[in-house]
Amino acid sequence: MPPVPLSKKISGREVYGYALGEGATSLTMNGISAFAMLYYTQALGLPFSQAGFAFAVASIWDALVDPAIGHLSDNTHTRWGRRQPYILFGGIALAVTFYFVWAVPSFILHGGLLFPYVIMMNLLCRTAYAVFVVPYVALGYEICTDYHQRSQIQGARSALNMLVNLLGPALGWSIFFPDTPGGPEATSVVSNFLHMGSAFAIATIVFTAVVVVVTRHHISDTRGVVTGTGNSLGAFYRDFCEIITDRYLRPIVIFMCLGLTGGTFVATLQMYLYVYFMHLTALQKTIIHGGGMVLFAIGGLTSVALERRFDKRNAVCIGAGIAAVADLSAAIIFLSGLLKPTTVWIVGGHTIPIAVIVFGGCDMLNWLGIGLFCSLASSMIADVAEVNDRDSGVRKDGGYAAIFAFATKLVLSVSVFIASACLAWVGFVNGSDHQNPTAIRWLVLLTFGLGSLFAASVIPIALRYPITQEFMTKVKADIAARKASTAS
Repeated sequence: MPPVPLSKKISGREVYGYALGEGATSLTMNGISAFAMLYYTQALGLPFSQAGFAFAVASIWDALVDPAIGHLSDNTHTRWGRRQPYILFGGIALAVTFYFVWAVPSFILHGGLLFPYVIMMNLLCRTAYAVFVVPYVALGYEICTDYHQRSQIQGARSALNMLVNLLGPALGWSIFFPDTPGGPEATSVVSNFLHMGSAFAIATIVFTAVVVVVTRHHISDTRGVVTGTGNSLGAFYRDFCEIITDRYLRPIVIFMCLGLTGGTFVATLQMYLYVYFMHLTALQKTIIHGGGMVLFAIGGLTSVALERRFDKRNAVCIGAGIAAVADLSAAIIFLSGLLKPTTVWIVGGHTIPIAVIVFGGCDMLNWLGIGLFCSLASSMIADVAEVNDRDSGVRKDGGYAAIFAFATKLVLSVSVFIASACLAWVGFVNGSDHQNPTAIRWLVLLTFGLGSLFAASVIPIALRYPITQEFMTKVKADIAARKASTAS
């Protein structure tokens, strides 16, 4: 009998074919993150507090439903496997609900029902997203178990996410929100958002179909096969408690929650800085926003080389350090008056918008660092799930993917709500094209100051992560020995 292999690799074509599924999540979630707050507050006139509350509730619901989806996926028995059916149904539902996030019926607008409508549609959209993304992530853990290639596949997901973000939400500034000389601010025009929502919904269906077709070779008939611990409430509760208290999972969840809190403040508030602080043109918005997406993707791809050289926890610290320094630099430069938003240099008769360049550079480097540690965290979760497989004898990839999403989304929902509330707290006026300079200054401090603080706090937590390549080599050997013993 041939020896049981210690790990399973997949081809480069399969790595990037699987990663294409990130197109669906990127267009929908990044689209909502980038434009929904502006849409509801500036175009439709919903108060900041109500918009922030609606997004927070939807995000909390998304977090709460994740563990249930993960457990169901782990214990699903169909001829089409336990992941792809959820991916297909969830992706289509995601596209439909995403469209109606933007296509608000006229009777809703004129009947004073906008606030409950925003809550309802965002709840439906987030539910569909959970049904799609939890089995999708778990599928990635299953099809690749190699220590280093796990970082490659997660880096590929990050890169594809940001590539689609660049071609969608980032490029959307120029495609869907062009400057109109003498006209209203483009982000105050309702039809612009509806055109964007329609295009992204169609593309989401296409990406969903592609990932299902590309990964069809990994479908395994699970009828009559024990794939988990069962679908009873007791089994769900035991799995939830076991995973949430996993000592190897704990440092990953903590540092990701801290890092993503800072990233959420930057992502939520930077759009307002584009418009009201830097007064960027549509092209400049596209370059800076798109550049951030490119650097995030580069961070995800670079993480593979960094973790090979320094191992995963040290590579995470490098990424967090880059983000912290970039945000701190932006805060110091613009709050100290070293540069004003309108500062330009005249070089050889050419006008160089140095303030825009520095602002964009700091913003993009921040996303480079975040891209590094986010992709590595997903790779670490796959390692932790495999350690649990060794200890428990049952593979719970869906459960681990779901609990990780549950914890991070719960923190993100609170961060979005607080960031949204900060707009009203500093004195921002919704629906107005003119804002108080003091409010803008506070917004710069909150965006980059908190971004730097939270990114720096990742480092001491990540250093406590105990799993290394040597550790995982021993785990894989133990699992292979168990399988060989069972087979004999």
